[in-house]
Amino acid sequence: MEFPELPKTNFACGGSFKIRKPETESDIDSESVTKPPTHPPIVLHWNSAKGGCKTQFPPTDNSRDPLCSNLADLIRDCAPATFGHDGKDVLDEQYRKAAKLDCTQFCTTFNPLDSGIIAAISQVLIPGFAKPDPSPSAGRLSADLYKLNIYSAPSGKFKAHVDTPRGPNQFGSLVVCLPYAHRGGELQVRHSGEQMSYYWSNDDASNIYWVAFYSDCEHEVFEVTSGHRVTLTYNLYIYEHLGSVVQSFPSADPTRYPLYKKISALLDSNDFMPEENYNTGGILGYYWQHRYAHTSKDTDFDLPYVLKGHDALMYAVFQQGLDLRVHFRSVLETIEHDPEIYSNDEEEGDRVGSRLHSIAFSDECTEDNTLEYLDNTWAHDIHSDISWINGTSHAPEEVALVYLRYGNQAETAWHYSYLSMLIEIPKYSSENVDADEAEGKQNENGETEDGQDGSSDGDGDIKMEKRKGGGNVI
Repeated sequence: MEFPELPKTNFACGGSFKIRKPETESDIDSESVTKPPTHPPIVLHWNSAKGGCKTQFPPTDNSRDPLCSNLADLIRDCAPATFGHDGKDVLDEQYRKAAKLDCTQFCTTFNPLDSGIIAAISQVLIPGFAKPDPSPSAGRLSADLYKLNIYSAPSGKFKAHVDTPRGPNQFGSLVVCLPYAHRGGELQVRHSGEQMSYYWSNDDASNIYWVAFYSDCEHEVFEVTSGHRVTLTYNLYIYEHLGSVVQSFPSADPTRYPLYKKISALLDSNDFMPEENYNTGGILGYYWQHRYAHTSKDTDFDLPYVLKGHDALMYAVFQQGLDLRVHFRSVLETIEHDPEIYSNDEEEGDRVGSRLHSIAFSDECTEDNTLEYLDNTWAHDIHSDISWINGTSHAPEEVALVYLRYGNQAETAWHYSYLSMLIEIPKYSSENVDADEAEGKQNENGETEDGQDGSSDGDGDIKMEKRKGGGNVI
């Protein structure tokens, strides 16, 4: 079986605004969609030991306002920025050197919704799903302010890392670079071997820059060589409502996608499925390419509404466009076992969870009885009949089982699982099989028994039965 190449989709998007100079009311009203977007200066308020403070980006002469401070005051009130590692907050300036304020310590006049950023993210990163408006028929994309960070010369940086999701429905992050003069501080965002770079050097402090990316993207902030790189970070969440690409009645028609036509033609072709499966159907498997918290207790509820990129596209094509049954299942990594303990005739195949499991913990499971423990605790079936569309090389993994392994000393060990979509391929309809067999009976002159040319006009292709016609039950 040759499956069409998966589409390459955007994993990040970004843009910029010119700072709006002081204007009259009539000047503002005269702006049109044909002009580049602008934004007024941004005011930041924060709590300080001396009371409330504020400053403006880009900086201005604030000598007449007793509450206004300069950037040095803001930096003084910030704390060193840490990063998460093994469930702990770590301070290591060789890996990350920056200052930070938590969202509870400041507020700002910048609003991603009013600026049009949320609309742009919806169109590029989750097309056909979230709508940037509060109507009941729209999926809601929320940008929650998280932190303010300042990367200062000569060595402010953050080496390559992946953000820790703050909830199962978080799908990405938004970074807004405020207009303050600096050089360096390039941001690189990477996913599945591809890379996008954002250069925000801002000598004249005349622009606001922003970028949004999926939460499983690796990204890196290179060293700031002069000035201060000041950013606001937002966590992006998606909340399900009617009207999305993964709803029963999606606003985007999945049958219009080029991928739908390719897959539909492939499934209807004569050689897609072996003859022995004509009457039983089969199972296609697809490993999700983006990270989802599939060992969280809320994942069952959040899927499929938090799917990203071509994961959402694949789901929409199979479940909605082709009307096939799909299942979200955890698949355990391959576990090597001792042949002296487990017989050679043990069934081989993929260990597919009967549902999406939370992480399993045990102090009774040892290296010698891991598989026995799985049979009793991590409910699953072994499938040797799944045809996988892709492999696990780019599939994110999560810890599925944590146990004590005993040898010379006790130590903690674990096994991983991958999140997958299993698609039931129904049996082919008997009338189409019979028709195809009849058309296949050709004489030595290349003609069918009724004297017609043996080439098919499409009516004789084997067709899948509709979803209600059956298929494997996973």
